[in-house]
Amino acid sequence: MKLKKLYSKILWRDSFTVALGIIASIETLFAITDFGLKDFTTINAWWQKTLIIIGVFLVVWAVTAYIKAFKANKEVVLKIRGIKVTITVGDIFKSINWKLIPFNEFYDTKVDDIVIAHNSLNGKFITEHLSSLEDLTNVITQADDVCGLKHKNKGGRNAFPLGRIITYKDYMLLAFSHFEHNQAKLTHKDYEGCLRTMWNEISRVYANRPITLPLLGGGITRFEDISEKSETHLLRCLLCTLKTSNAKIYQPITIVLTKEAMDNINLYEIKKVF
Repeated sequence: MKLKKLYSKILWRDSFTVALGIIASIETLFAITDFGLKDFTTINAWWQKTLIIIGVFLVVWAVTAYIKAFKANKEVVLKIRGIKVTITVGDIFKSINWKLIPFNEFYDTKVDDIVIAHNSLNGKFITEHLSSLEDLTNVITQADDVCGLKHKNKGGRNAFPLGRIITYKDYMLLAFSHFEHNQAKLTHKDYEGCLRTMWNEISRVYANRPITLPLLGGGITRFEDISEKSETHLLRCLLCTLKTSNAKIYQPITIVLTKEAMDNINLYEIKKVF
């Protein structure tokens, strides 16, 4: 766990309250059993006893803060509109649930480090977890329009609205970004709109099965109007759009982070907000 995760006012404030409770409980126990500092030390000066009590409190406070930060560094579970949302580190392809994979608006499948990067989630899905590229292509080209989300012609190609989902086996394929001049990109407004549409699309297709999705936007996608995107900002957008959506989802959602993303996100503060 990175030490910067301990640099949280919320964490230390909550830990202070817990530490006070622990010390108060110990003092109550001592009072009931008639134990006191005199039973453990020969120190009699009041100021020395005060320093001991303060020292013990500081140790309990620090240990409590570290334990809280350590637990939040592994996984947190939230309740958003009654939906159980788990945020954890892992490999999305190991999930037995629906797995959401982002594509560009054309649902391109060419993995050449130009259109699609080999090390992207999209690239790994196609090169490592796809049994038939032809079968996938047929599913995409034969996908019917959804009310309010009709595809359009863009440069002679079919472009799907951002947020549209096409299902393939146990995968949800998401139209996540625009694609121009060999670059996947979108504005922050596009990003939020895509997420809101995505939640409604998940509601439409999930068939009462749990869903696993990655931290969308954390890869090589370019945000045209943001100079620097943080994993914390992306995660909060993902959770906020779920919270304010009208999507009817009654199964757990798991958001899988990479270890690198987890190192940059303080999940304790995320949990306190949501």
